[in-house]
Amino acid sequence: MIPWIVDWPVWQIIRVTGIVSFVSLSLGIALGIMYSYPVWPAKSKTKLFKLHRLFNNAGIVLMLLHAAFPVISTYMPFSWKEVLLPFAAQHDAVLNGIGTLAGYGLIVVLLSTDLRNAIGKKLWHLIHLLSYPIFILVAVHGFFLGSDTVMAGIRWTYIGSFILIGLLTIGRLMFLSSPGAAVK
Repeated sequence: MIPWIVDWPVWQIIRVTGIVSFVSLSLGIALGIMYSYPVWPAKSKTKLFKLHRLFNNAGIVLMLLHAAFPVISTYMPFSWKEVLLPFAAQHDAVLNGIGTLAGYGLIVVLLSTDLRNAIGKKLWHLIHLLSYPIFILVAVHGFFLGSDTVMAGIRWTYIGSFILIGLLTIGRLMFLSSPGAAVK
């Protein structure tokens, strides 16, 4: 392996990219839910949509880095097979497999958005709704596998994200059930 790469703080990079990816994706999902609220004027919706995409795209890039760096880790090395094939990891196969599945799910949601016109709005929306179970998979992977979850701040980041997404979803469902609500 190239010596200067081995000298990088790989373990710290894996941890930071995982946590920041989770926070970015959580904010992206929250902004996406808020965007779907029928109360925003057009200018605000445009800003919300741009932030939604920015946070989700940043989260996906960080997720890809988080997945790739274990291959060059000397602390706890993974093979490409362990990273790319769900449940193939020798260390915590189930939790790592959940992370791999979540990563593939994020890529499917991202690609479906890019192909929205080709696949139709209905199918795109169904695929986009996978963001909820994917969010749960990502949270389970990070919360139970992440070595930093022992820190209260990190633990509360996961819990707070769940609460935020839950409350925003309840709010969105309330809009859907109100008389005259338009489904978007």
